[in-house]
Amino acid sequence: MILRSFIFISLFSFLFIIPAYAADDWCIQNPMYPPCGGFPGACTINSDGSLGGFVAETAYVESVMLSGLRYNTPYIGLNASICENAMITENAKVLRNAQVTGNAWVAGNAWIYGYAWVYGYAQVFGNAWVYGYTQVYGYAQVTGDAQISGYAQVFGNARIYGDALIFGNTKVAGTARIFGNDIIGTGDYGF
Repeated sequence: MILRSFIFISLFSFLFIIPAYAADDWCIQNPMYPPCGGFPGACTINSDGSLGGFVAETAYVESVMLSGLRYNTPYIGLNASICENAMITENAKVLRNAQVTGNAWVAGNAWIYGYAWVYGYAQVFGNAWVYGYTQVYGYAQVTGDAQISGYAQVFGNARIYGDALIFGNTKVAGTARIFGNDIIGTGDYGF
């Protein structure tokens, strides 16, 4: 009986031990599904003093050291995650549940927010906005004042720039170039 109780307690303890993926875990929404697949990293602090999101040890987020603490120069929202070898620089913002992974680079005054995911070797910079449930990946570039929203996907070597607007379930791929004041909406395909 004592042995059975010990086994039960040991098994119960094992199942509910939550590993510490960061020294401070305010940015980890669900310890059973840690950001960046559980890779080492830390919850961060933004330069305005607000609590920031998770940044993997292998990722790069431009930062400054003040009084022995590291502060993000770009704004990383509380539930956002920057994983793998992704880079976030300058005044970029990654907000809400957005993810930047792979070797993606977000810079300038670009905003990534909602449940957007930028990955692969994709680049988002300038004043571009990527939001909603969108995905920008491969070697795609989004720049200027372009906006990608809804469930849109931009991938391959596609380039979106100027004041272009991509929304809905649109897919822009291959070597497509969408620019100027172009508007591509629900269900359109650009290849």
